[in-house]
Amino acid sequence: MLRFGVIGYGGRIRGIINGLRCLDVPFEIAAITDPKGEELKAQHEDLAATALYTDADEMLDAEQLDGALIGTRCSLHAPMACRVAQRNLPLFLEKPVATSLEQVRALHAAFEDVTSQVVVSFPLRLTPLVQVAKEVIDSGRLGTIEHVQAWNNVPYGDCYYGAWYRDYEETGGLFLQKATHDFDYISYLLDRQPAWVCAMNSQRVYGGDKPWDLHCDECDEGESCMESPFNLHFRRGKTPKVQPSGKMCMFSEGIRNEDSGNAILEFEGGVQASYSQNFFARNGAGARGARLFGYHGMVEFDWYTNQVKVVEHHSPRVDTISFDASSLSHGGGDAQLCYDFLQIAQGKGDSRSPISAGIISALTCLRARESARERKFCQVTL
Repeated sequence: MLRFGVIGYGGRIRGIINGLRCLDVPFEIAAITDPKGEELKAQHEDLAATALYTDADEMLDAEQLDGALIGTRCSLHAPMACRVAQRNLPLFLEKPVATSLEQVRALHAAFEDVTSQVVVSFPLRLTPLVQVAKEVIDSGRLGTIEHVQAWNNVPYGDCYYGAWYRDYEETGGLFLQKATHDFDYISYLLDRQPAWVCAMNSQRVYGGDKPWDLHCDECDEGESCMESPFNLHFRRGKTPKVQPSGKMCMFSEGIRNEDSGNAILEFEGGVQASYSQNFFARNGAGARGARLFGYHGMVEFDWYTNQVKVVEHHSPRVDTISFDASSLSHGGGDAQLCYDFLQIAQGKGDSRSPISAGIISALTCLRARESARERKFCQVTL
C-alpha cells in the first residue's frame, strides 16, 4: 500500500487523487498539510484515518511516505516543492511551478541533485491530440518544423476576475496561469527550449472602479451588467434561473490580471512561434490549439474541436483525425499524469512532464511578463 502526503488539499489535487483511484493501484492519503485540515476531514469520509498537519516540514519528517502531492495556492508551489526535494520523494506538482524569478532559481537549485522524479501538472502535452501531432512531426512527413501559431481563447475567463485567481500577488498574471501549458506543449512538440521572447498584454475589459470586496449578488446593476446573475440566466443561458453566482465583481478596482496577451517566441535553432490568449471570448468563440508548419506540410489541432488535421503542401491530401475526448479530464491528459505519478512512486517508470519542463515553462512566462512590462525582448535565462 503506497502512502502519500498532500500539501494543500484543494479542488485540483482532489481531482488528481480521484484519478489515481481509477487506476487500481492501492494507496492511501496518509497525511495532509492544510490550514483547513479539520474542516476537510469533516467534509470527506475518505480522510477519516488521515493524519493532519499545519506545517509541511513536520509532516514530511514524521510520516513514512512514498510520494507527495502539492496543490497549494500558486505562490507556495515552489517553496513547498523545495521542501519535498530535501526528502528526495516522488512528487506531483501543480502548475505554475513558480511565480517569480527568485522561486525559479530556488527550484532549479533544489532539484539539481535530486534523484526522485517529479510529475508537473502539464496534462496538455499528454493528451491524445498532442501525442498524435507529435507522431506526425517525428515521422518527418511535414519536414522540419519551421513555424508555429498557437491560440487560447478562454470562454471561462470569469474565474480570473471574479474568484481567488483575481489576486495578482498570488497568481502572478495570466501568462503564468494559462500560457505555461501552451509554452510547454510547444516546447515538447519542437523538442527545443525557448531562447527569446517578446510579449504584450492589455487590460481593456475587466477591472474598474467598483469596490474590491463587492460581490455580484450584492450589486444593484442587475440587467445592465452582462456578468450579473440576471444576465447569466436571461441573456447567456448559463443558469436555469436567476440565482446567486458567488462571484466577486469583475469590474473591481485593484484587478491587475490582463484580459488579453500575445507573445512571440524564438526557440533554440531559430524556430519562431506566435501565441495569443484572451479571456473575454465566450460560448462558441472558445478555442485552444496550434498549427505547426514544415516545408512539406502542416499539422493543426484544437481541444475544442477534438480534431487533428494534417495538410500536405505538395499534394491535395488532407487527413482529419477526430477524438471523443470531451468527457475526459483535460482532454485525457490527467489520466496520463496520474499513471506517471503512480509509476514513479513504485519505482517503475519515468515522468513525461519532469521538473525541468516546469522550470523552463515558468521561466518563459516570467520573461514574457517582463517583456510586456518593460517593452523589450527578453532572453529566456535564469
